Amino acid sequence: MTVKILRPNWIKLVFLAEWLLFLLILFLQGGLKTERQALIAIGPAIFFYIVAAVLEGVSPSVRQIARGWRILFLAVGLALLDQGIKLLVTIFIPFRTAKPIIPGWFNVAHSCNFRGSWVFSQLDVPTAHLIFLSAAAFFMLCCSWFWYRYYIARQRNSLWADVAFLGLFAGLASWLIEMTLRGHIVDFLCLPNVVTADLKDIYLTIGIAAIFVETIDNPGLSRSWQGWREERANLGRLFKNVVTFSWQDIQGGWQKIWQKNK
Repeated sequence: MTVKILRPNWIKLVFLAEWLLFLLILFLQGGLKTERQALIAIGPAIFFYIVAAVLEGVSPSVRQIARGWRILFLAVGLALLDQGIKLLVTIFIPFRTAKPIIPGWFNVAHSCNFRGSWVFSQLDVPTAHLIFLSAAAFFMLCCSWFWYRYYIARQRNSLWADVAFLGLFAGLASWLIEMTLRGHIVDFLCLPNVVTADLKDIYLTIGIAAIFVETIDNPGLSRSWQGWREERANLGRLFKNVVTFSWQDIQGGWQKIWQKNK
């Protein structure tokens, strides 16, 4: 059973894609010059592979992580966990220093990232663009809850959909909190001479991967191209349906609160 779960397949490849892309960019920019750096870089790949294997293993029997508002509270809790650890890091670890956990392989560090994420930092995204990225992140954060509610109501309950929402919402929420309050990201998960990241990066990597897996795995989703005109019309209908559903969902929630308080 264990061997079957760990067997390579397309789901595990999807979860590895972002990290492999990051390593490719790092390599093309002159990083990963030594064998030790390459060995250290294998660690996150193993981590994401195991996460994918575990999720794939439980996905046939676990359709929901939490129901209703509980999953939203869980997502907020994950974002606050990231921020709580960073608060402790800023208190107990001096800036630009690190405490070894596995000497030479993994450290808890206190560093600042003014570009928001490991990928943006490696791509050298100008800090001026972060205003537009922040606006986009805020829009996506607001929409993610309603898109998630609409999807599980009209499509299906799915572990991948729950993981996608949790990763996306928690990652974006943590990013917005920190960029608003600090103006930069505190990174603390340090792979020496490879990258320093945070939980938000992990949340987003897993969440985005889960979106792709759900899109491919759900047989009810059409993936055939129907032409620009038809696709534009379908997108318009989808947007209208989501807005209508979200308004009705909000009204239903207020009615329940009103009846409980009567």
